[in-house]
Amino acid sequence: MSFFKPFIGSLAVFVAVLAGSSLWYSGTGQPMNATEVAGYLEAIAAQDQVPGGRLDLDDLRAFMEADDGRPVFTVNRYRFNAIADYPAGSGYSGTGLEAYDRFAAVMVPLMLARGSHPAFGSRVDAEAGNDWDRIVIVRYRSRRDLVDLFATDAFAEGSIHKWASSSAIDRMIVDGRTIPDGRM
Repeated sequence: MSFFKPFIGSLAVFVAVLAGSSLWYSGTGQPMNATEVAGYLEAIAAQDQVPGGRLDLDDLRAFMEADDGRPVFTVNRYRFNAIADYPAGSGYSGTGLEAYDRFAAVMVPLMLARGSHPAFGSRVDAEAGNDWDRIVIVRYRSRRDLVDLFATDAFAEGSIHKWASSSAIDRMIVDGRTIPDGRM
C-alpha cells in the first residue's frame, strides 16, 4: 500500500504538468480583437525597423484580421550573403551564416516564450539545383503569437542580424491545420 501513495502522487503531478503544457502549447484559440490589432500596429509602427525597412502595416493589419486563433506555420527560405551586410558602425562583422546564427539566438527564446518553436530547419543542398541556403519552418500557436513577437524590442533590435545575413528572404504562411503539429 505504501507504494501506491507515491505512485498516485507522481501520476497526478505528471498529468497536471501534461495538461498544463498542452493548454499552454495550444494557446487561447481566440482570434485577435480590434483593440489588440490596433495595439500591435501602434507598437510596431513605433519601432525603428532599420535596417530592413518598416513592416508593411497594411499587410500586417490584414494578417492580424485574418487570425482565427489557430496555429500557423511560417516556411522561411534564406539565401545568405558571403559576408554579412551590416550597416557601417554597427560593430558587427562575419559571414551571413554567422549573422543568421545571431538572429536565431534572439528568435528562439522569443518563440519559446510564446509557445512557438522551430519545427524544421536545415541547410539546403545547393547541388540539387536550389539557390537557397537554409529553410526553416516555425510553428506559432496563432497569428497573435507571431505578431506579439514582432512587437518586442528584442525582435526589432535583433533584426539587424536577419537583414545583414541574407541577400534574399522568402516567407510563406501556412495554416496550422495543414501541417501536423506533433501533439499526437
